[in-house]
Amino acid sequence: FGERSLSRVQVGRYSIVVVRWGDRVYALRDTCVHQGAPLSQGTLGHRITASSAGDPVEVDADSRILRCPWHGWQYDLCTGRSLTDPEQVRVRVFNIQVSDGRVLVDIG
Repeated sequence: FGERSLSRVQVGRYSIVVVRWGDRVYALRDTCVHQGAPLSQGTLGHRITASSAGDPVEVDADSRILRCPWHGWQYDLCTGRSLTDPEQVRVRVFNIQVSDGRVLVDIG
């Protein structure tokens, strides 16, 4: 894993994207809820906002976002919630544990 990296793993019946961002590791279902794109082929970044068109953009350096490779849908790495409709749209987030350099994913 690099400083910021995505890796697809199969755990039982689940395709999971494991994300390393610095010293943090996240695990989410590797399927965008929009049209099924593999999130493991997406990109990592921060949340970018603007009040309205033409206004300066602001970057939330504390946010950690995974963007879908097909249509740019964005998901919060911690919660799996979509930035567009966080109350209704989300991907599953799995609990993980890092032990002896191995990432253990709880699919229970």
